[in-house]
Amino acid sequence: GESVENAKVRAPNILRVQERAVTARDYEVIAREAAPSLRRVRCLPAVAGEPGAVRVLVVPDAVADEGGHLRFEQLIPSDQVLAAVAERLDERRLVGTRLVVEPPAYQGVTVVARLVAAPADVDRVRAEALEALFRHIDPLRGGADGTGWPFGRPVQYGEVFAVLQGVRGAGLVEEVRLFPADPITGRRGGAADR
Repeated sequence: GESVENAKVRAPNILRVQERAVTARDYEVIAREAAPSLRRVRCLPAVAGEPGAVRVLVVPDAVADEGGHLRFEQLIPSDQVLAAVAERLDERRLVGTRLVVEPPAYQGVTVVARLVAAPADVDRVRAEALEALFRHIDPLRGGADGTGWPFGRPVQYGEVFAVLQGVRGAGLVEEVRLFPADPITGRRGGAADR
């Protein structure tokens, strides 16, 4: 099924006839038409410096669990969705254009932070800080504009500080450390540079 949000995005585009995929926007519109259940679509050059090749990244819509968290497997489109998008784009692409349709390469992140809070508020502040971080980094609804964490954009220390400072009762954010993490296992790597 298609969400109301996706229908709102798609409706104006249905009004124009889309015969050929020429621009990145054309590819994105056609991909959404082929699979209305997609939450996000982004068209990029397949390889820098390789003319005539495009890469279409697709992310399905997903419902978070009771804690507001998504499971990694929810962010991977089904083979049927990938095939439907590829087939529709293949019909509409310009002759000679090489096409790749796939999910984005996800990079997990672990945030280790030390906040100062009143003793009576520690548990609440910890829970709200975690919730705020998950909400901000959410690949579907996070980011500054609430449309999902931007494709290819690393998590920045300053943003994490700002999110944590916005938590009610967090008097001071003393330290923030970021670690790359495997999005499947959660195993974290070495600390990231600022």
